[in-house]
Amino acid sequence: MRRSLDYLFKFSAGLAAVFLVAIALLILASSLGRFIGIAVHDANELAGFSLAAGTFLALGPALRAGTHIRVLIVLSHLKGGLRRVIETITLALASFLGGYFAYWMAVLAEESFSYGDTSPGVLAFPLWIPQAAMAFGLVVFTIAMLEALFDVARGRQPGFATRETSELTE
Repeated sequence: MRRSLDYLFKFSAGLAAVFLVAIALLILASSLGRFIGIAVHDANELAGFSLAAGTFLALGPALRAGTHIRVLIVLSHLKGGLRRVIETITLALASFLGGYFAYWMAVLAEESFSYGDTSPGVLAFPLWIPQAAMAFGLVVFTIAMLEALFDVARGRQPGFATRETSELTE
């Protein structure tokens, strides 16, 4: 199972990287276009869509790698069973919220697809594409949360905790 999750998180991170490269290329094309007098229509809008997609696609891999910012003010003062209980509760709530947001983002993407919603710019880009990427990113994030929840519930250290522990001791 872990191997399958590794591939899922690598795939999501790879897609996020593709969207980040797309942002750079769109900004470069827009800048060069202004310099040589060619209008690059809706580059800013497409860069915004790419930013949304890339950000959401990176949520799961970032959580798993321990690069999310987690506020440990309360947890750092707890030890043993109480810390495990509190962390289990917070991960369960976060998993529920992640799944809730993923569901409604998928509904929004499906509705945009069925209604043929497009962006208001010159390009009339289909809105379901960035919305579907955001929904997929939220699904991957929820899976990362559930993985951490199962690890904590079984008494194991979640993947993100390894990096947090090394940063707290530095």
